[in-house]
Amino acid sequence: MLKFVGGAFIVICGTLGGIYFSLRSRRKAEFLEQYIMFLTQVQTMISYGGMSFGEILKNIKNVPLAEGILNDTEGYMNDGEAIETAWKKAVEKNMKELHFEKSDTEMIEYFGNTFGVSDREGELSKIKLHEELVRERWNILKNEMLSKCRVYRIVGMFCGVLTAVLIC
Repeated sequence: MLKFVGGAFIVICGTLGGIYFSLRSRRKAEFLEQYIMFLTQVQTMISYGGMSFGEILKNIKNVPLAEGILNDTEGYMNDGEAIETAWKKAVEKNMKELHFEKSDTEMIEYFGNTFGVSDREGELSKIKLHEELVRERWNILKNEMLSKCRVYRIVGMFCGVLTAVLIC
């Protein structure tokens, strides 16, 4: 009986490991989707309101996964950091938690490094270009997620079953 319980526990752990990696992949794609929403809101605020970056951070709504970056950036700016430094620190902190690759982190850091250095039309065109780059990466991650999420769960369960069979 104890072997059966131990084997079931190992299978469950393997399955949970697969689910964890599946959810991690899904969370990345969801983050980029919400980041695109953030960029769209920034475009609108610049077009119609002519807001500064600090004002934009205070008025952005409905982007829960990107909220960590926005709140951290605002906090660093309140502590006296420049926009570029505050954005970079916030992005590095939050992207590490989401397990993004270095190239993705650098792509999002680029937005804060170049924000506020040109006129309104220049800002809008830079944001549009940045949004297109992020959208391309989002499409790649979304397709990856659709193909790999099921594989992660199946491999996790299979590894758990195989380990349980070998041990018991």
